[in-house]
Amino acid sequence: MLKNILINMGYIKVKDKIRLIVSVTLVCIVILSIFYIYRRFTRNAIQTLATNKELINILVAASNDYNERRHSFYAIVHFNQEKSSIGVTFIPPNYLVTLNKRTGKAKRLNMLSFSDSNDIIDSLEDDLHITIPFYMELYGSDVVKIIDIIEGVHLYILDQVKPSSGFSRGVHYCDGKKTLWYINKVEHDSIYIKYDRIMDVVLTLFTNKESYKKYNRKSYISEMLSSLNTNLLIQEMLSLADLVYDAKTVYTTIMPGKVDSNDNYTVDDITRKLYEQKFLRPLVLGITDTESIKVRILNGSDIPGLARKMRNVLTKEDLTVVEFGTSPYSVIDKTVIINQKGNLNSALRVSSILGIDAMYHIVDSSQLADVLVIAGKDYSQ
Repeated sequence: MLKNILINMGYIKVKDKIRLIVSVTLVCIVILSIFYIYRRFTRNAIQTLATNKELINILVAASNDYNERRHSFYAIVHFNQEKSSIGVTFIPPNYLVTLNKRTGKAKRLNMLSFSDSNDIIDSLEDDLHITIPFYMELYGSDVVKIIDIIEGVHLYILDQVKPSSGFSRGVHYCDGKKTLWYINKVEHDSIYIKYDRIMDVVLTLFTNKESYKKYNRKSYISEMLSSLNTNLLIQEMLSLADLVYDAKTVYTTIMPGKVDSNDNYTVDDITRKLYEQKFLRPLVLGITDTESIKVRILNGSDIPGLARKMRNVLTKEDLTVVEFGTSPYSVIDKTVIINQKGNLNSALRVSSILGIDAMYHIVDSSQLADVLVIAGKDYSQ
């Protein structure tokens, strides 16, 4: 009988120990869960990086349709709070991503799934010497939804689309579907012309950002993010929106590199240094290129001599007028400034000199001039 009592006592002690262990484990799980939830809802890596004056880099991948998560469009979006600047680096689809440094195994960017985003980011970080902690994956339907949420965008059409498209010359309101059509309908389906069209939209939105400030709310951001694959949290997206509204300029570029005999796009020391000098230096340090701004002037009025008058004003300010003459387009009343190279600083400089506020963006990398000015009747006054 004593033996049975001792066994029972021992059993009770073992049972108590198990209960204690289970209880402690559950308490630890609860504490860790609370800590995780707290960190998730209070984490704001964007704010931390901005406070530390670090460059914030986000890899963006996009496609019109879902195709095994393979994307034709890739870009790195950069935010620099200290200099109030934003940058966009477009990545060619034939960029050769290093998958294994030891074996040298590599694959083209457009042949990879976004499931391989870690490999893509590692390769870009090695080639460009920057850190990319964030990513965002979106599709055409997401672009349509976002544009519609902010009630569309007003794009300036000159002759970048055919008249048969239904667009005439001048400002056009575009909803999400029209905006996506505008980006995609380019000659030979050229990704580089699509880059230009994307910058038309981005720079137009940026130039008119004050009118979109009402959408910088958690409810709107949540709706915009609802179908996006990203490691950014809502509070971090709100912080990014604040950085956009505080920014004063945007820089754009194609990722530096060269094409090898197999049509693969690769980065070397020479092209990387060019990237640092021409793009990262102004973006990070705010030091702009001293090269003179190139301007093309067209007299869009029926008043003779306006183009020459404008040329004299700009050359006195050390700008280079590469062409001036009569506009082939219909007569206009108000002078317009058109940013042709995606360099917002150049367009703003011309705007400041001429005192003209009507600025639009038709980015065309093949153009010689940075800025096109079409003089209207108002410039004669």
